[in-house]
Amino acid sequence: MSNNIFNSRRFMLLCRQHFVHNNKLLGFSAGAYVGVVFILLSFVQATEELRPHDLDNFRGFLIGFVIVFGLLYVGYSFPGFRAKESTMNYLLVPASLMEKFVFELATRIGVMLLALPLLFWITFNLQGYFFTLFTEYSFDAIGIQQLVTVEMPNGIDSVGWFGVMITGLGLLLFVVPFTGAAMFSKQPLIKTLFSVAVIIIFYSTVIYVMAEPLGLNRYHSDGSMWLVPTEEHSAFRFFAIAAIIANAVMLFVAYRKLKEREA
Repeated sequence: MSNNIFNSRRFMLLCRQHFVHNNKLLGFSAGAYVGVVFILLSFVQATEELRPHDLDNFRGFLIGFVIVFGLLYVGYSFPGFRAKESTMNYLLVPASLMEKFVFELATRIGVMLLALPLLFWITFNLQGYFFTLFTEYSFDAIGIQQLVTVEMPNGIDSVGWFGVMITGLGLLLFVVPFTGAAMFSKQPLIKTLFSVAVIIIFYSTVIYVMAEPLGLNRYHSDGSMWLVPTEEHSAFRFFAIAAIIANAVMLFVAYRKLKEREA
């Protein structure tokens, strides 16, 4: 029964098939990403009198590029669903539902979160060394350890819950468009972002309308209520748990949507 759900050999064949059919597209995409990063880094450096980028620039650009390009890549997961013909071909691929789901999740989020920062680090250092050939400044290379080094803000006491919260919210940033790509066939990223915006505006309006007449803004909790966090520790704990639950729910919805399409 387990072989019908997930088979490692069949999963590796699925990965190999994807690479064989899309190796040129993946290569062009990686080249385009590196090119855009190099050009933007060079443009910003040119506007700052050719002074080389430092560690703060590295972290800021890293977060920005990974978020923007990550959303573009994850937002178009399940590319076989974009047209009826490709959907039929995708559903006929000799792999189980779980294997297809894990493959999309691993390649669209897992591999992306490894590849984009690594390519950015390589491009950042190459661009820095390249500009030293034309300027009098010296460039200090950024070590690869900076890709995994995280500095907590000053004054944070609940480091554990804060780390879980940031990790959960960071993953949710990509899990939401991943789920949207499983739900929408046409322009999934745009429809997902629009839906999220509408939901946020709706709930913000409801909370405001309810809180203002009831005077909830004047209510002071003793900090023991999970759903009304008033202290740093309880707030981090609340949002960390909420992010974990939201990720699990979104992935379950994406899996069920894929199962619905195969039914």
